[in-house]
Amino acid sequence: MRIVKSLIMVTLFIAATSSAFAQKKADPVGTWSFYADEAPYEYNSGDIVVGKDGKEYTAKIVFGEYYELKAHSVKFEDDVLSFKVYIEDEAIYIKGTVKGDNLDGKASYSEGTITVKAERKKEK
Repeated sequence: MRIVKSLIMVTLFIAATSSAFAQKKADPVGTWSFYADEAPYEYNSGDIVVGKDGKEYTAKIVFGEYYELKAHSVKFEDDVLSFKVYIEDEAIYIKGTVKGDNLDGKASYSEGTITVKAERKKEK
């Protein structure tokens, strides 16, 4: 009986630890194509480019070919990416949850909050 109990305990332990290791942690690094339909036309779509320099995350927003905004205070904790950018001297706070190749979030500024959706671009 003790052997059966021991085998059951070992089996349960292996099953529990293997499923914990099998879960893949979200990774924000990459280029994300975003759309924010409530934002002004010139700012409602573009790319969010997230990188990592050592232990620190970096980000920038790219609108078209020539206009880039550097992100400040970039953080990634518990699958949530957050940062701040300045558009026309206005601070915009962006925060979103990374789930696989999707990012769902909000952009907050002095006039309110708008929804931001992004999808990771596939590397060619």
